[in-house]
Amino acid sequence: MSKELVIVVTGANGGVGFGICHRLLVQLSYAHPPDAEPYFDVGRDITPEPERAPDAGVTIIMACRDEKRARDARDKLFGLLDKHIASLRQGTDEHAYATTFRRHVRLDIERLDLSSVKSVLEFGRAVCQKYEYISHLIFNAGTATYSHLDILGFIWDLLTHPIDAIEHPRRNMQINGVLSKDNLGYTWQCNVFGHYVLYRSVQPLLLAYNRRTGERARVLWMSSLDAEPTFDPKEDWQLTKTMHSYNASKFQIELICSELERRTVEAEEEGHASSMPDLVAPHGEFHHYIVSPGITSTNMSTLLNIPIPGWRYLMLAAFWIVRFIGSPHVLMSLWSAAVATVHIALVPLLAIPTVRNCPQISPADIEYPSWHSYYMKFTDKRPRVLALRFGAENDRWGRDYPGVMAVPVWEEHPDAPQMLLERFERLYQTFLQAEKAPAGEANGEAANGHVSATNGDAR
Repeated sequence: MSKELVIVVTGANGGVGFGICHRLLVQLSYAHPPDAEPYFDVGRDITPEPERAPDAGVTIIMACRDEKRARDARDKLFGLLDKHIASLRQGTDEHAYATTFRRHVRLDIERLDLSSVKSVLEFGRAVCQKYEYISHLIFNAGTATYSHLDILGFIWDLLTHPIDAIEHPRRNMQINGVLSKDNLGYTWQCNVFGHYVLYRSVQPLLLAYNRRTGERARVLWMSSLDAEPTFDPKEDWQLTKTMHSYNASKFQIELICSELERRTVEAEEEGHASSMPDLVAPHGEFHHYIVSPGITSTNMSTLLNIPIPGWRYLMLAAFWIVRFIGSPHVLMSLWSAAVATVHIALVPLLAIPTVRNCPQISPADIEYPSWHSYYMKFTDKRPRVLALRFGAENDRWGRDYPGVMAVPVWEEHPDAPQMLLERFERLYQTFLQAEKAPAGEANGEAANGHVSATNGDAR
């Protein structure tokens, strides 16, 4: 990675997105970023990447809905980077490198509202006009339509199954039927489809990065330990009927990401994609990866409307206890929650495990609680693996590291990834046509994006 990096991070003004930006800046201020060191055993020797020139530059595009909060976050990020550089010993090569690096850092703000396809398309046009290429897309932003926390139920789970209660919570009550301003499933659009539209809108810039540098761009899709197949892919693909739209949206992310990567590898190996070639890199110019921040405290927890004074401190205490008794997935800082994402963003591509080079990674390695869809599902036979999810983990003392988990094939609906991708693309094309149509000429469905939006096919 010797050329300037141009990295888009959605939801960069707070939570895990802020932690990703912070960790990226600090890591890239080193000639040899610790997070870029190979961590997983992929069965081959990895040639170290050449040192990046300190003046190569990095631009992080902070894609945020609230521009004021984004400006405040940008100031804070610069302050944290300056604090890190000041902590390095002056007169050393390390300090000299970081000081030069700092002069070539840009943090640009672009407005993005994922609940509006119009906003996403405008973002794509603006970015394509301002930047020559993009090296990384990090789809971090997300939301949920929580109504409340079932407090008594959660306390019971915490007392009887403390690790499962935190890693796979079932008491976060959600509202179904919530629609966006485009009349699409709100959680679905914000978490999944909005990012798909963003990917398609800036896809040429990913290809341009490969042409300019000879290196492959990366698209990182943020999933979650909560990802679960809790929806009907034929009748509820926009997740308006399920009572678990957040969990289902994260599982859809895994389905879409894995299908895009499958088609990318197919096109790279066979010289062409079998269908819908415009959706993927024709020669492997960029790749898609699933990442996860583990369990950490963010402002999303405020959506649970917990009416207990000091509940944040109680939650953090529960996190500490659960981590200490054995959960590697509970992280106490946004910095640590970003470890897997930044590792996958910076490590040499050949050092990233795949389903092919790490067949030993299996969904059967994970114990799920009795209330989970996967409970006792993989005991009789070795399950097929759809993709790998790279998640933030740490030991009981807080030392963080990237972990990896297998995402199983959805055996009840093995064709769901392809079916969903086709529907996503048809709906995306419908919005594109509506954007191009003269004012007043788009029909009612295309004008508001309601293309059988509630649950049917996108025609």
